[in-house]
Amino acid sequence: MNNKNNNINIIPVLSYFNAYKDKSIVYKENKNKSGIYRWNNLITDKSYIGSSISLGGRFSNYYSPAFLKNRIKKGSSIIYNSLLKYGYNNFSIDILEYCEPNVLIKREQYYIDILKPEYNISKIAGSRLGTKQSKETKKLISSALKNRKFSDISKEKMRIAVKLRIGAKTSFFGKTHTIETKNRLSLINSLPVKIMNIETNTGKYFSSNIKAAKYLGIGVSTLRRYKSKSKILYKKYLITNV
Repeated sequence: MNNKNNNINIIPVLSYFNAYKDKSIVYKENKNKSGIYRWNNLITDKSYIGSSISLGGRFSNYYSPAFLKNRIKKGSSIIYNSLLKYGYNNFSIDILEYCEPNVLIKREQYYIDILKPEYNISKIAGSRLGTKQSKETKKLISSALKNRKFSDISKEKMRIAVKLRIGAKTSFFGKTHTIETKNRLSLINSLPVKIMNIETNTGKYFSSNIKAAKYLGIGVSTLRRYKSKSKILYKKYLITNV
C-alpha cells in the first residue's frame, strides 16, 4: 500500500481485495482479534481507517446494510454511505495491524496521521470515529459543557483524589467532607462524559458522571477510576471526559 500523499509504504498484515467475495474469510481470520483496519474504495481511491477491540464483531456491523442505515439516521457517516452507494464489491479491506486493546487508539492515530484517510471525518482517533454527531447529541454536549471551567476543576480533582479512597488505611478514614468539598465534588460529578463502545466504534454522551455510571451499572467512583486510568470497562467501553 502506497500513501499518495507522502509516499510512505505501509504493508498490511492481511488484505482482502474484494470485500464482498471475501466476506466469510474476513470473519474467520479476524474473529476474537483486536487491531486497525482500512476500507478502500476501489472506484474513488478514498479510504477509511478504524480500530476495534473485536474486529470480527465490527465487520459484522459493516456487513449489515440495516445497521449502516440505522446509524446514518442517527448521525451521518461517509464510510457507511459509501458502502451502501458503491457496494461491497467495489471495496477492499486491509488489516493494517493487530495490537492489544490498550494501544488501539494510539496505533489508529498513527495510521490516520500518515495515510490521511478521506472518509475519516474526524482526524483524531477515538473522538467521533467517522461519524457526524446528530443534532440531539450536539445539544446534549452543548448543555453539558455550559459554564464548565477546565483548569479549576482539573486541579480540584487531583487535590481530592486521595480523599475519595475512604478506608482504614487512609488518612481520611472516619472523617467527613466539608460543605465546600462536597460542593466541589458535586461539580466534578456533573462533568460531561463520553462512553465509547470500542466494539462498534460508537459513542454515547452523558451530562454527568452519575448518569454515565447509571447507564453502565457501576458506581461513580468506579467510573472515575476507569476514566482516570483510561482502562477499558467490560472489555469494550472507554470512558473519557468530553
